[in-house]
Amino acid sequence: MKRIAPYFLSSSAYIAGAGLTITSAWLITMASFQPPILTLSVSIVMVRFFGISRSVARYAERISSHKQVFDQLTRLRVRLFNKIASSPRTLMYDKGTMVKRVVDDVERAQEFELRITLPHVASIITVLFGALVGFWIQPQSLIITVPVSFAILFVIPAFVKKGCEEISRGIESAESEYASLVAQASHGVVEAQLYGYLNQRLEQTQAKEQELLSQERSLLKLTRRFQFLFVLLIGLTLVVLTWMAQHFSQTEKMPAVQVSMLIFLALVMFEAVTAWYPNLFGAGKLILAKKEIALLEAGANEVRQLPIEISGVVKSIRVNNMSVAWNLEDPFMTPVSFDIQSGQCLVISGRSGSGKSTLAMALLGLLDYEGSIEINGHELRLISNLSDHVVGTIQMSHIFNTTIRENLKIAKPEATDLELMGALASVELDSLIDQMPEGLDTIIGQYGRALSGGEVKRITLARAILSPAEVLVLDEPTEHLDEALSFRIQNQISGLGRTLIVITHSQWVAQAQTLEMVR
Repeated sequence: MKRIAPYFLSSSAYIAGAGLTITSAWLITMASFQPPILTLSVSIVMVRFFGISRSVARYAERISSHKQVFDQLTRLRVRLFNKIASSPRTLMYDKGTMVKRVVDDVERAQEFELRITLPHVASIITVLFGALVGFWIQPQSLIITVPVSFAILFVIPAFVKKGCEEISRGIESAESEYASLVAQASHGVVEAQLYGYLNQRLEQTQAKEQELLSQERSLLKLTRRFQFLFVLLIGLTLVVLTWMAQHFSQTEKMPAVQVSMLIFLALVMFEAVTAWYPNLFGAGKLILAKKEIALLEAGANEVRQLPIEISGVVKSIRVNNMSVAWNLEDPFMTPVSFDIQSGQCLVISGRSGSGKSTLAMALLGLLDYEGSIEINGHELRLISNLSDHVVGTIQMSHIFNTTIRENLKIAKPEATDLELMGALASVELDSLIDQMPEGLDTIIGQYGRALSGGEVKRITLARAILSPAEVLVLDEPTEHLDEALSFRIQNQISGLGRTLIVITHSQWVAQAQTLEMVR
């Protein structure tokens, strides 16, 4: 019932509007003959009824349709997020396309329901009602209303959707390429200026702009053609119904009130269509988004319900003949094995490209692996609450565009400001925070306060330290730091009493097991 309510209410609003206009035409025409007031009383009441009911139906439709669409949007986003989150590797290979689908295409797909599907159904019901009223006034009116209604409701929309979808596909592709060119030109502008190829970059961008402009013009031309056809059909209906009204008023003595009702009918029966068509002409991207989401839902991995939950602390980690690869067809990492007990430290080193950071991703549950990783005797890939026990920093650690407080509390949402400052003190950032006017409420990230590479590294490290997890996997935790600061932070981390797996090119101060990786 909730699903069909918006369609019923939307069509009811348009039908009430048509009823208001036709009843008003009857009232005005009849009043010109100066009949007894009782003759007009029913139509006066009907005018008020249709006027009020149109406003009520429109208001109720807005509430119900938007609530339904937003509820669907929420469910779809949660469903897609769960599927995507079950395979982080997919996101790493995706280069942003999947994220765009979830953020952009999901919004458009739901907008399709609100802007295209709902008005289309309301238009069908309203036009059918108008045709039936026309049949009641003058049966011969179906000669013009039926074929015009069929063309406007089904034939033209089919051609519009097909044409707009084809052009919009090209526009979408051109927009993606244009955005990529702009990003490249922006990020590499200094090097482009230094080495003298800035103009070449700008020329590529300008060429893509012209291509995009040409496709937009093609879409505009197509829209104008169908708009002209639509207006022509409505005008034809008005002319033919007016001619019919005049003809039957002379030959069959059709009452004047029916003449005015028939003429006004042509003006209002397509009101819902006139509200729907502007959205229809821009439906190309909405249709593409709907198809992309369908493909994403079909292709995304099903959410796995992992069977094992670790209840106690992590006492041991055993890795046996384990290897990881970003591309399964191109393995590069030599299998490794090691054992580490609670509170111990393992330092992993090796040449660049030997797979150290990739190993860290596997230990954090972000990449699948071959071989075995056991935590307290349980296979890592089967553990449902891994993040409660194992956290860390990776080379691609992210700073969110929000406050320092919120960036840290990702690791421990219930953390107090005292705990936050304690974690920051461990990486010697507490004095810097104290100097900021807004302290922990300072906005950082892409559009917030600019941070150096060393400050970014230390904030992500403080986030890991704040976490209550017993195991920390740290990928180059003191990268970008000077030797003295690096030494002090290493001592702080080593004194936490946690199980440490540290990946580093430099020396680690604490006594630890070592693992040398080779390609």
